[in-house]
Amino acid sequence: MELRFTPVFDTHLNMALDYATTVRINDPKMGVMLPAYYGPIAAKSNRICEINRWAIEEACAVLKRVEDRGASINSFIMPLSVRYLAKPYFQTQVRKIVDKNEIGPDKFNFTIAENIYESESEQVLKNMREMREYGFLFSIDDFGVEYTSLSNLAQYEVDYIGINRSLIEPLNPEVYEDEDRQRPIVQGLIDFAKKIHCHVRVDGVDNQPLADLLAKMGADQMRGALYGAEPWEEKKIK
Repeated sequence: MELRFTPVFDTHLNMALDYATTVRINDPKMGVMLPAYYGPIAAKSNRICEINRWAIEEACAVLKRVEDRGASINSFIMPLSVRYLAKPYFQTQVRKIVDKNEIGPDKFNFTIAENIYESESEQVLKNMREMREYGFLFSIDDFGVEYTSLSNLAQYEVDYIGINRSLIEPLNPEVYEDEDRQRPIVQGLIDFAKKIHCHVRVDGVDNQPLADLLAKMGADQMRGALYGAEPWEEKKIK
């Protein structure tokens, strides 16, 4: 397995200090497997929990190497499966990893982009609440697109909300001449996030005019080809 990083731009600091992570599996026969390929299969068993745990351990090792070189990373934005988050041992296991490596919990921003079922909700809510109290950060991705994001915001307190690139694309001045219908929708999502005291992260930013527009609308973080993305990500953006 390999942990890959892409920069996330902070509109307030005008620089990239956070990095989104992706776990790629390099198989000698099947080649490079991305999360979209292996994720649904791994999520059917505890294998996805093992992948998440490995990613956290690897991120700790990276942070220590960076610190040894006198550099700094603000935080890693890491996908987290609901299956792992719903485990009673999730808190103990993750805290043990970061404490052993002497890494601050605020270096991890766990992001969720899956449905949280009723059978899992009580344990998930407990884990999220207590992990946030410990210092970890949480995000809900695909806000405004996935049912999960809208239905659970009332009870799942998070630090960041991620707006899906499909909502941003119609705002792109290099592609669309008339974004009058889409802009109020995106602006409404950003305003709503701010009202519940959440920061806003936008995905799919691939040119400066779009970045300037989103910054004026109140986006806190942006990610996309403009700031550096893997080739497969750029294809998705386009």
